Amino acid sequence: MPRGQASSVSTREKPRVDAVVVSDKDNGRHRRSAYLLLGLLIVFLHGSWSVYRMQFANLPLPLDAEQAGKRGFSEASALKHVKYLTGLGPHPVGSDSLDLAVQYVYAEAEKIKKTAHPDVDVQLELFHTDIGANRLAGGLFKGKTILYSDLKHVILRFVPKYLPEAEENLILVSSHIDTVFTTGGAGDCSSCVGVMLELARGVAQWAHGFKSGVLFLFNTGEEEGLVGAHSFITQHHWRNSVRFAVDLEAMGIGGKSTLFQGTHQWALESFAAVAKYPSAQIAIQDIFNSGAINSATDFQIYLEVAGLPGLDFAYTDMTSVYHTKNDKIEHLKPGSLQHNGENMLAFLLHAASSQKFMEDAHEAKQESVEQKKAIFFDILSKTNE
Repeated sequence: MPRGQASSVSTREKPRVDAVVVSDKDNGRHRRSAYLLLGLLIVFLHGSWSVYRMQFANLPLPLDAEQAGKRGFSEASALKHVKYLTGLGPHPVGSDSLDLAVQYVYAEAEKIKKTAHPDVDVQLELFHTDIGANRLAGGLFKGKTILYSDLKHVILRFVPKYLPEAEENLILVSSHIDTVFTTGGAGDCSSCVGVMLELARGVAQWAHGFKSGVLFLFNTGEEEGLVGAHSFITQHHWRNSVRFAVDLEAMGIGGKSTLFQGTHQWALESFAAVAKYPSAQIAIQDIFNSGAINSATDFQIYLEVAGLPGLDFAYTDMTSVYHTKNDKIEHLKPGSLQHNGENMLAFLLHAASSQKFMEDAHEAKQESVEQKKAIFFDILSKTNE
């Protein structure tokens, strides 16, 4: 074969070899890019899941009565109350089952009174309301006038025996016993009542060192237009001694009890400073106030009618079961009651022992609505205001 032809063939074949080498390099780069993207996706998904777990699903371990001790909070003890109340089935206003529920709460409150610290003055009342009318300026019941009469509330008050002025400075803790007619209300709001009874048991052992009193209001009539809270704040003889209100609610069942409405920065800072597992989101307050959620809480009464500073907490997991027959105790996640109870106990011990807290509460009534506004949220259970 002539030399020129051989040279020509060799020249034509070289680019093919180079092309194959370049192609292999490109394929290697593509494979590395795919592995890198897959790795980044895995890291992103794992990180997102971890953040979700920390933010929403990370609940404390439930404690039994022995682990909690006389002064602590026991989910196991609170859960017994929830089981009894839900076992009654639906207990709306006017039903025999609500009478049984009120009797149960009163009987449990009597036990707490008998076992309280000897230096704590405990007052227990079964309060029967007179005829009243509730008319609100905003919210779900805006423009409606709701008449009520003969409601029954259980009221339990703790003050230190040797500090009589504490009777004039009360921190109100409130929730409702009644349910809607469709459900036994494991979430809304037997879970709150169970937490309050266990909180009261703990407070009964601490209140001798308080500078303020603590009043627990187990009301009825919330589901009928917030009339239970309204009747207390307009009729009861202790109403003018209340300086601060804490409302416990549920718009679902279980999970973290989230602070979703609050009035003053000093109150939010107090909660953030002492809560063991703080959970707070102002976004829920904005959605709630927009009317997107067809609901209302007693906090509106304490703010709008009584002009009290305060904080409003709610369970917001499984909102799909809210006010339905599926609001059952089986859906209550372990640790939910412990989360709420430990946060509330720490906050009450701090607030009732602080002279400055009560001074701030006194001044709060003189502030304008604009001064009451504050932004709050938590990131991985670290609260910010």
